[in-house]
Amino acid sequence: MKNLRVLIVEDDAFSRVALSDALRHQSLSVVGAVDSAYEALELQKKFSPQVAVCDLDLGVGPTGLDVAHALRKENPQIGIVMLTSFRDPRLANPELPPLPVGAILLNKRELRTMSTIVMQIVAAATNPTKKRSGDWSKRGNFQSLSDTQIEIMLAVAEGITTSEIAKQRDVSEQAIEKTIQRICKNLDIKTGSDKHQRVQLVRAYFYGAGRET
Repeated sequence: MKNLRVLIVEDDAFSRVALSDALRHQSLSVVGAVDSAYEALELQKKFSPQVAVCDLDLGVGPTGLDVAHALRKENPQIGIVMLTSFRDPRLANPELPPLPVGAILLNKRELRTMSTIVMQIVAAATNPTKKRSGDWSKRGNFQSLSDTQIEIMLAVAEGITTSEIAKQRDVSEQAIEKTIQRICKNLDIKTGSDKHQRVQLVRAYFYGAGRET
């Protein structure tokens, strides 16, 4: 679809410029490349983009998901492509709302060629509200973990003790320890000392967040 109108919402300046230039090279019409929700909504009013490519994490303030829902509210037929470095977006926020209907989620680290993202942009434009899975838990390498397990894994990654996690969740320390054991089993982390397990869980978290250590 030559000259397809695309809006880019990305907070990283280098990624924003690089993606914009690459899409223009593929004969797509980039009507704007911005880093904020306000600018995105203003450009939508001005140019009526057919597809919005939004990074999930936009730093402080509204997320790319917030922007996507706001754009869809103004234009129910706009295609949505979400980008993320997280292998499981729940690692960014366990309480993420569902994707807008028809939105396509792409992992930045799995994109090998620009043609891949172009094909998904075209798919989003062609069938903007096609039913696709909006369940974050069915995506990525951490799909075997429940939302509760993701939350506890995040707490471990933040250095919170088992005792404090138990207090925060109003359960016993034994219950938290059992959950940590199940997380380790699901992620194929070998059991050992509590310290070793925590180190491995933190490494697993960074891997899932796209920040390998």
